[in-house]
Amino acid sequence: MSVYKPAGKPHYLYDFQFKGRRYYGSTGCPTKRAAEEFERRERRKAALPNEQLPPITMNEAASLYQDHAELLPSWPTIKYMLAELVDGLGANKLVSEVSQRDLQVYFAKRRDERSSASVNREIENARSVWRRANETEYDIGKMPKWSQLMLKVPNRPPRELEVLEEAKLFLALRNDVSDAVEFLLKSGWRRGEVLGLRWQDVSIPRKVAVTRIKGGDIVTRPLTTALVEIIARQEQCEDEEGKPFVFTYICQKSRGNRRKGKRYPLTPTALRKPFAKARSDAGVDNFRIHDLRHTRGTRIVRATGSLAAAKEALKHKRIETTLRYAHVLDDDVRNALEASESRHSPDQMDDVKKKA
Repeated sequence: MSVYKPAGKPHYLYDFQFKGRRYYGSTGCPTKRAAEEFERRERRKAALPNEQLPPITMNEAASLYQDHAELLPSWPTIKYMLAELVDGLGANKLVSEVSQRDLQVYFAKRRDERSSASVNREIENARSVWRRANETEYDIGKMPKWSQLMLKVPNRPPRELEVLEEAKLFLALRNDVSDAVEFLLKSGWRRGEVLGLRWQDVSIPRKVAVTRIKGGDIVTRPLTTALVEIIARQEQCEDEEGKPFVFTYICQKSRGNRRKGKRYPLTPTALRKPFAKARSDAGVDNFRIHDLRHTRGTRIVRATGSLAAAKEALKHKRIETTLRYAHVLDDDVRNALEASESRHSPDQMDDVKKKA
């Protein structure tokens, strides 16, 4: 295969000759496997220019998207959504045969189990699968109307965990997952960053950790003393690929290759059930795991009065995203209004003169 990746470039290139003509260019693929598949199709098109686009099954399309998505910090969540999508629509069903109605029925069922915002994230993930297959020139049929599938999500201020709620929640949490939840709350990191944190990414003496944030950028994050203490007390554990992750859990029930009582790397699925139970037992209503991040953002703004500080701590790309925490500054506005109504204001002085 004539694919190669130049130093410092994100994508593989292809270069081959057929019947004396040279074919070359970018594959647009960051992995060699996807690039080789792209080049095979280019060779096929060169040999049979009138050939139709090759078909692709749901399982194959999900695997193709995996080449890109597994590099993202949210890959554990994406992996789960891909598995559900393939299972729900049919692993061997051709992408070109999936109709708008099929998608409507599938996501309607997903709505019975999840919030509208969660379902919208699954729709966006499915859209990425379709687009990846289309960009790699497979037959996807007619592109679904994704905007018509999206559900309306009420616009509300970020949910903040109250102090009493926090105490009740942590009392109800299982011991083997409470440290991960505490880290989520105290760091403000996204779930994918926390669950994907490996020991090789952490420097306890320097109190820093290297993480891959949303969008794929790799950044160095400072660690507070409290965060370092949480990391330092974790037991080391490797996954099936031998990667030692910081946060783990104790398997509660043998299933597949996992055995009850053994410790494994913590996943979104393994965290979801104990968190939901603790939330229910503690009586903390309308609170998601992602709201731990919202709570940290709100507390940063309240303590510092700085949206810029919150933006940097939460690693937002745009300040507009951080503005959702501006409601915390209402107290400052209220205090300013109160101060403007002091006894030295003109209205107050007029009242004093009238009484005199």
